[in-house]
Amino acid sequence: MRRLGAAALLLLLAASAPRRAAAEDEVFQQVVVKPGDTMWAIANKFLKDPARWDEILKHNRLPTQDPTVALPGMTLRVPVRLIKAQLRAAHLVYVINRVLYRRKETASWKSGALAQELFQGDTVRTLDASKARVKLLDRELLSLEPNSMAVIKPLDRDGDLELKSGSVFAGRARVVTASALVTPRTKDTRYAATVEADLTTRVEVFKGAAGVDAQGSSVEVPAGMSTRVRPGLAPEVPRVIANLPEIETRAFEYASAVKVGGLAAPDPKGPAALPPPPEADADSLRGDLESLRVGLPIGGYLVQAAADRDFKQVVFAKKYEPEDRLRPGEEGLKPGAYWWRIAIIDLLGIEGRFSDPRYYTVGIRRATTAITENLKSAIVISSPAEDSVVGADSVRVAGVLRDDRLTIDVAGRPVRADADGNFVVTLPLKVGVNEIMITVSDPKGNSTQIPRRVTRR
Repeated sequence: MRRLGAAALLLLLAASAPRRAAAEDEVFQQVVVKPGDTMWAIANKFLKDPARWDEILKHNRLPTQDPTVALPGMTLRVPVRLIKAQLRAAHLVYVINRVLYRRKETASWKSGALAQELFQGDTVRTLDASKARVKLLDRELLSLEPNSMAVIKPLDRDGDLELKSGSVFAGRARVVTASALVTPRTKDTRYAATVEADLTTRVEVFKGAAGVDAQGSSVEVPAGMSTRVRPGLAPEVPRVIANLPEIETRAFEYASAVKVGGLAAPDPKGPAALPPPPEADADSLRGDLESLRVGLPIGGYLVQAAADRDFKQVVFAKKYEPEDRLRPGEEGLKPGAYWWRIAIIDLLGIEGRFSDPRYYTVGIRRATTAITENLKSAIVISSPAEDSVVGADSVRVAGVLRDDRLTIDVAGRPVRADADGNFVVTLPLKVGVNEIMITVSDPKGNSTQIPRRVTRR
């Protein structure tokens, strides 16, 4: 009998374990009971299938189980899976400065706050120097930049968010605009969608890939590339992102927020994980090869290129004969920066160890001219303006270097410029006056400093 009792107990525990796990994974929405509301009235209003009202009883302690009796004022925990799609709430999980929201089919704007519920058709708006992050019920995060306006789960559009103006950074969420629909193609997609003043949509993909549809046409945009969709036209052919450092900064800010449910400030250690600036064009591999084969009889060599330094994402691999000329730019790779390595193959056909990875570009070149004697004229600072006054807790320093042999640091921190000279870095601000020093240096050790004063209200 004892053995039978123990066996029955084990079976009971085994059967209850999945139920406990399922309960822990359950996502709930809070529903406020209004005066006179009964369980039956709440079920008819909120549930896809009102007959499942009794499932609410499992997650709430109620004074009665009679669905026709009025409940006291209280807040119920209702499983999201039971609630009608149009009544499922998203939430504001991060607010900087003044963020507004407007209920669907209303004209009045109200100030948004943390944990603010947003329903299908509601609109969110960020003002100047303001930011917001919205978490959808599937736990997907959307990050709105300053001066942006977006509709949550638009009623008449096929998307998770309708971007009316400004810019949003997203992952798996579908973003629709006046001119395009953006659909992530991979689970790890990270991209920015921007609506410009003329309603042109710009899509920049940092990671993964995204499909962009407009006017019955579609393009696939891979990582490191962007496309534009002008009103009434099909998407343009993807091209290299014009300002990669800015997208990298937004991607690391987004990734750090995702880790803690959207509440985190940007991870200050994030940009340190960025790839270094490309050393040169991939044609430099020819010099690397010659240095490896000095004094060695070889039967050939193997060249690989990858999107990552660990070569987990190899995008190119080719064996060459000793007499073959190495021309990386003619191998059909998309324009961009890649990690490269070479392995010598001996006369017996045995491959040697790969060389240390080098970071080179393909198909991206900036014209090099003589380094200007006036270093201040070699840099254009687009942000911040001199003597700026802001309400945000951070400021974005951005601009363009006119010569690819110059280096730049902002507030003592080295900053990377992309292949076209664009650079951007986000700095925290203290309340009051902040002095930011931008330093430009040339290879000879000459340098000049450009100050910017930013006052945080």
